[in-house]
Amino acid sequence: MSRLVLVLIGWLLASLAVGQVVVVVDSLPEAGFPLTASWAYKTAKARVRAAGETNPPMPGWAFRAGDDPEWSRPALNDANWQRIEPALPVTDLLPLLPDKIGWIRLRLHIKPELSRQGLLLFWRQTAATDVFVNGRHLRQTGTFPTDGKPAEPTHSTSRHTVVVQPDSAGNIVLAVRFAVTDDTFFGNYQPPGRSLFWARLLDGSQPVAEPFAIRWQRLVATFTAGLFFMLALLHGLFFIYNNADRANGAMALACTAFATAFFSITLILGVIELHDTYAHWSLLGTLAYPVGYIALMTAIYTIYKKPFGAVYYVLVALMLGSSLLLFILPNTGANWTEFGPALLGTAECARVTLLGRRQWGGEFISGGMLSALVLFSIFCIYTFDELTPLRVLPLSDFAQQLIYYLAVLFIPLSISLYIARSFVFTQRRMEGQLLEVQRLSKQSFEQEKDRQTLLARQKETLERQVAERTAQLQESLDELRTTQNQLVQKEKMASLGELTAGIAHEIQNPLNFVNNFSEVSVDLVAELLEERQRPADERDAGLEDELLSDLSQNLTKISHHGQRASGIVRNMLQHSRTSTGQREPTDLNALADEYLRLSYHGLRAKDKSFNASFRTELDETLPPVKVVSQDIGRVLLNLFNNAFYAVQQRYQQGEANYQPTVTVQTQVVGRKVEIRVRDNGTGIPDEVRSKIFQPFFTTKPTGSGTGLGLSLSYDIITKGHGGTLDVDSEAGQFTEFRITLPMQVA
Repeated sequence: MSRLVLVLIGWLLASLAVGQVVVVVDSLPEAGFPLTASWAYKTAKARVRAAGETNPPMPGWAFRAGDDPEWSRPALNDANWQRIEPALPVTDLLPLLPDKIGWIRLRLHIKPELSRQGLLLFWRQTAATDVFVNGRHLRQTGTFPTDGKPAEPTHSTSRHTVVVQPDSAGNIVLAVRFAVTDDTFFGNYQPPGRSLFWARLLDGSQPVAEPFAIRWQRLVATFTAGLFFMLALLHGLFFIYNNADRANGAMALACTAFATAFFSITLILGVIELHDTYAHWSLLGTLAYPVGYIALMTAIYTIYKKPFGAVYYVLVALMLGSSLLLFILPNTGANWTEFGPALLGTAECARVTLLGRRQWGGEFISGGMLSALVLFSIFCIYTFDELTPLRVLPLSDFAQQLIYYLAVLFIPLSISLYIARSFVFTQRRMEGQLLEVQRLSKQSFEQEKDRQTLLARQKETLERQVAERTAQLQESLDELRTTQNQLVQKEKMASLGELTAGIAHEIQNPLNFVNNFSEVSVDLVAELLEERQRPADERDAGLEDELLSDLSQNLTKISHHGQRASGIVRNMLQHSRTSTGQREPTDLNALADEYLRLSYHGLRAKDKSFNASFRTELDETLPPVKVVSQDIGRVLLNLFNNAFYAVQQRYQQGEANYQPTVTVQTQVVGRKVEIRVRDNGTGIPDEVRSKIFQPFFTTKPTGSGTGLGLSLSYDIITKGHGGTLDVDSEAGQFTEFRITLPMQVA
């Protein structure tokens, strides 16, 4: 034992000889042996200055700016290094760190009875550090600057531990390499708790537990954040359901802001490690307070239907102005930003609720606001050093935090009770309304049942009337179709009558020839028989040959005119026969010429005084075209009849030097055949020209036409043959119908 004491004394003398400071650790309190004592240093500094001295006693940490790996060696002489307190804020040490990197060293001598038990180094920091013990690197936290990238320090709420072991002589040389950043964010804002390096030496045999205050504060902050998030969601849903209720919208914003503030506390106390992230969340949580209290005050104003006056806007301006203190007063701005709006907002809410306490359920909010105001006032008295004279009883940090969280929770709890009571009242009112709705629904159901019965009866009546009306309409439709068919047949018969008259006139000529030549032939036969009855010597052979020659000629003429009459009859039969729709090669020139003559003679047969000239301008190169000849013949006959009727009407007007003329022209135009029927009759007026192809429309006097001729002709040409039927006319001058047919050469 005496030898160990001699070694210790020798080591101390040697250290003092070279001017190096050694801290002797002779005991380990339960809370640990403090290696930094910022509060003790500040107290000593204040005491020395009060005594008129300039330099207080310095602690044992040696400091040097710069970076050199050799500075981690235990044997390094650091007697000429500067002495500092590393627990001071980083901003106080930045003037000593031009490159924001440096080293601190501390020499410890551990009593022999403590060396035999395990030792644990515990520290917090606002820097990136490399910790060396007796020259051996034990731990790196944070990131040092590399390749132009700045350092990424950890923040001072993160806890770090490492097992340390003294050498054989009981010595521990702590060497800490550190790097910091400019500790201001967004202007002059500085987050709280920014000590460079704060350390303790603990008994390694005892478990290192997180302080109860931190665990309790993190738990309460998490619970409070969750509560505010649920309230924000609840009020948000109410506002979405009824966006006319602005109070729920303001409460949703307030609860969201408070939830953000307490969620940032949860992150800072247990999740975040990097100092930059810590600073951002700290700033966000601090700024959330004025936003939350402004929204809370807006909600109270809305609930109590109080107009937004000058007091409201002045308080809002003060709360927003308190946020600027973060960037103006680096050390105390955060406290004013957090607690200034809390006091102002809570006081104003309490005032408004007291003035409106007679409102149903207002006592809950009034009680909560007053309680929060009292608790906030007590917390501020024990938080701000300027209010120390107002402190009546000593309060621990735990008690102060408890008062603060109770003050914050009183506000949402009071509003939640108000909302719950409002819901109870609303539920009872809705139950009464539900009973009334059920009664009205039952009554409405009975009325609906009666109405359905009445509608069913009316439906049966309507269906019966519709059936009767449908039967009547069907009967009328059948009669209409029958009448239409009769009219169509009448039109066909009228066309056939006109055709028959023309045919009769045409067939009369060959029949007259047949009769005349037959009578002459009978006389010739009688004369020939008489000549042959004479004696042979009296017979005149030349006369007999002449009679036989004349008789042969007469028979030839009779045969010719008989064939002509037969052809006329055959054409009449073809016209009167029902069309089969079969297209056959047809000579359109011959068809047009024949029906032109039949139409003219038909009108002549009706009116002997009628006389007109007709011309044919037929294209001799026109080949046979595949058409339904009976249908095309009906179209041509109708157009010719209309043309002769028009010239007859103009002739009867007694116009001087008027010569009735009808012309038919055929020609090939490209891949089509064109047939033009032109007359110089009365023409068609402009106002009726667009109607002439409509069924049952006619310009003839009643009984003279059915109005179906041109309609049927239009359908035959356009639908039956894929052609066109157009008209061009000038009233009192002419009318020209133009038929265009696709050329399908046989």
